[in-house]
Amino acid sequence: MTRGMAKQKDVLKKIVALKRQGAEQRLLILQTEAERIEVAIRQMRAGLAAMDNTAAGFDALRLAEQNGHVRKVISDISAAQAALALKQLEVSEAREALKRAFHSENRLGEITAKG
Repeated sequence: MTRGMAKQKDVLKKIVALKRQGAEQRLLILQTEAERIEVAIRQMRAGLAAMDNTAAGFDALRLAEQNGHVRKVISDISAAQAALALKQLEVSEAREALKRAFHSENRLGEITAKG
């Protein structure tokens, strides 16, 4: 193998490694965002459950309903669930991109080992 070819393979290895690192970072960011949305949904549900608690008293619940707070929380939960579904799709796509990057890295390693 000539020196130029070896240099090209080294550059290719670096590019593939950078792509893998980028895919790993993107996946981690998306997973963190999905977890944040899940926590927000749990908190909103807990708040809604607290409003539904009979110990809060009928008057407090009636006032909350009159002000539309309960409907808003339910709407916020629905919106967060929709955002979570989209984020989970992004996470799935990022996992696939990472798999492809790992595959490319493995194939490059196999080709380099043969050559």
